[in-house]
Parts: sequence; structure tokens; C-alpha cells
Amino acid sequence: MTVLTKGIIQDFINGDEYAFTQVYKLYYKDIRAYCFQHTRAAELADELTSDVFLRLWEARANLDPEREIRPYLFTITKNVTFTWLKRVLSDQKMKNVFRGRYLSAQQEASQHVAIAAAMDLALLRQIMGRIPAKRRQTFELCKIDGFTYAEAANMLSVSKETIKEHMSLAKRDLGKLADAADYLYLFLPLLFSLDNLF
Repeated sequence: MTVLTKGIIQDFINGDEYAFTQVYKLYYKDIRAYCFQHTRAAELADELTSDVFLRLWEARANLDPEREIRPYLFTITKNVTFTWLKRVLSDQKMKNVFRGRYLSAQQEASQHVAIAAAMDLALLRQIMGRIPAKRRQTFELCKIDGFTYAEAANMLSVSKETIKEHMSLAKRDLGKLADAADYLYLFLPLLFSLDNLF
């Protein structure tokens, strides 16, 4: 089965467990693959995948039986993954663990995955290269290296207000460039969610 019928979607909305099983079987592999791609850990991918399907089940009353479930399901998947990524990036210990897992998985990755990762990195560097040097340096310190605005201001010998201005402009620039790279969706939620650091 490649597409869910309207009847199965309606049964799912009505709370039918068999219909849920059909949805689960159809989309499980894609959802888990997406979660694994971003967590690089089988247990975490399983946990996030379960969370995705639980949220879909809890929100089933909001579904339109005339529309496909897939777009809604993948929106939930992205939201669950973003929430996890934000938690990881806000916790230095978790960030180090994740970085280690990612590097380990990258070393064991197939040639296809390694090539895709290299292309993503090259594209990110190209996009970051379009941002003025001071702005880019500020963004890297605050969003990639994890320094607070105050720490970045101290390191660059500028005021905290200058750092805020650079970050605001960097967010704007990356927002404009988002169409140039699909994977920027990983960074955009982080750009607008860490303002509580200052």
C-alpha cells in the first residue's frame, strides 16, 4: 500500500486501531530514517519516532479526511526533531555527546552519506561566505560555538549591543538565503529560539 484511502484516514480520525496500524506501517521507515539521520543514534531515533506517532494519534481529530496524512505527519516529525536538536544544542554535555555520535556515525557511513554530508558542508560554507565577516564571526561564536552574547562581546572587544545587532542582521541574511539550501531548516529554528541567552 502506497497511499491511504479516505476510508482509512477517516477510521484513523475516529480512533480505529487497525487504521492506525496502516498509517504506522506505511510511514514508519521514512519517519525513523529521518529521526536517525538527525540523531545518529538508534535508540533516540526509535524514541523520537514513537513520539511522532503518539502526537499524530493525539492530534488525529484535527486531520482533514480529504487530505493526505503524510504532510501533517512530516510536520510533526520536523517539530519533534527540532525540539530535540534545540535541547541538545542548549546543553553543552548533550552537545558533546551528540557531536561524538555524529562523528562516529559519519566515519561508519556509506560513501553516499559521506558525499551528501560533504556537499551540505560545502553549501553551508558557501552560504556563510555571503555574510559579512564580522557578522559571520559573531554568528559562529554565538550559534555554533555556543557562547553567550556577553561572552562574544568580550572576545571581540565590542559592546553587547553590537553583538545583538550583528546577530539580528545574520538572522535576516540567513532567512533570505534559506531557499538556497534545504538543510537550513535545521538552523532557522535555532536562530529565533535562543534569544533568552542575553
